[in-house]
Amino acid sequence: MKESHFQAPLTSIVVAGGGAAGWLTAAILAAEHNITNNERVSVTLVESPDVKILGVGEGTWPTMRDTLRKIGISEADFIASCDASFKQGTRFVNWKSTESENVYDHPFSLPAGFFEGEVGALWLSQGHKHQKSTFSEMFSTQSLLCNFSKAPKQVQTPPYAAVANYGYHLDAHKFAKLLKTHSIERLGVNYVNDHIENIKEDAEGYIASLQCKSQEIHGDLFVDCTGFSASLIGKHFNSPITDVSHGLKNNSAMAVQAGYVDENVDIASATLSTAHENGWIWDIGLPHRKGVGCVYSSEFASDEKAAETLKAYLTSCKKTKDVSESDFRKITFSPGYRKTAWVKNCVAVGTSAGFVEPLEASALVMVEMSARFISEHLPNHREIMPSVSKRFNSNFTRRWERIVDFLKLHYVLSERKDSPYWRFMTNLDNASEQLKDWLLEWQYRPISLTDFCYADELFPAASYMYVLYGMKAPEQFAINFSRYSDSVMGQTLNAVKANEKLSQKHVAALPTNRELIKAIRA
Repeated sequence: MKESHFQAPLTSIVVAGGGAAGWLTAAILAAEHNITNNERVSVTLVESPDVKILGVGEGTWPTMRDTLRKIGISEADFIASCDASFKQGTRFVNWKSTESENVYDHPFSLPAGFFEGEVGALWLSQGHKHQKSTFSEMFSTQSLLCNFSKAPKQVQTPPYAAVANYGYHLDAHKFAKLLKTHSIERLGVNYVNDHIENIKEDAEGYIASLQCKSQEIHGDLFVDCTGFSASLIGKHFNSPITDVSHGLKNNSAMAVQAGYVDENVDIASATLSTAHENGWIWDIGLPHRKGVGCVYSSEFASDEKAAETLKAYLTSCKKTKDVSESDFRKITFSPGYRKTAWVKNCVAVGTSAGFVEPLEASALVMVEMSARFISEHLPNHREIMPSVSKRFNSNFTRRWERIVDFLKLHYVLSERKDSPYWRFMTNLDNASEQLKDWLLEWQYRPISLTDFCYADELFPAASYMYVLYGMKAPEQFAINFSRYSDSVMGQTLNAVKANEKLSQKHVAALPTNRELIKAIRA
């Protein structure tokens, strides 16, 4: 009996929890496996009417374009339904120091000459000759595009295609609503609007069903998308959180939505991340409003201080209307992740699996990657589930470790020492050994593709280049340039010159964000 039970085919997936994480996961799984597409697996989503979604994840990576295309949502419908705008990366303001305003960008495009040349070596050897340029201005068109609030493509460019690589800014509540409608009406996801009260196990300790207020939901695989409550993976299976607050202290955010003073103001082409005395502020431009939030650590700043900082930032912004502090919404989180996010037949996706902080907007892309892994490696039956779950846990533990490293990189490179917060966050002693080793080596040689051993790195070499060389000036490194041939350096310089011409061409030819959005929605 046990053998036949373990080898019974997997025919049903139950997603617990809605919001963007739950509905995105359900859509990705249903688009690939749903029984309405003549496959053998049904997808059911259980959403509690008593639980509000978090609704602050308003930035995506370029991967979202392919995800939306695969699940069958048109770009025009997405942009109109979610009040979406185009995002070409992140712009960091005042992260380097407390002196006069300093800015650098982490764009989505690869640096010019990235594969065929020696990008890092050229910047470190000749960057001082380009004092008016940052690393991203020298090697990417997107810094200049962001300066002018330009869109990443033209009106006639096909949906999801790009002139410059892009992701999106979006209204998270409207995104969840679009995914919900699409999943139910187009992808055949079964929808249950009920509150989960109990979890029933079978004899082997696997989840057999979810006992809701009015019904019982049976399934073979359960995906926990219940957010920070982690009702299945945390409360039921007691999978522990690996705390990362020893190096990354942020655990709070004060967020608000601010309307524009004029419906025709420019829409920023990048997420703005502005450092302040006790953290940083995100600023996300949508067609009809901004989403703005003050990120901080409760260990170093009170809620009142955070609200004061957010209010001052909004007051200084000429694009937005006045906002009442009564509209401020506090969000708290414990920075960390689960090394065992898949237990038995339960896998956590979204904030139930972990959350470090919103810097670099990795939340939704982790949902995409998790759902795609589950879809591509979906166990045929329970017998092979332990093998798949072990690989999932190993794979995503590595991803979380790299997220922590990359986020910490932004802080340890800063010269800000103006507060206890920054003195803690810039301390390299509480960084990982991997990050310490990289920074030591990169002091004497450029970042290399071979520093990263995985083909699917969440933050590849180009991302580290944009941050390291954006934060530090070339003269702060000690590089032996004799190892680089004149021909290779010349080839890279030619790529830079071509990038300069392309930047001017794009600025002249591309519409603004608002112009393109209006054309798409017309």
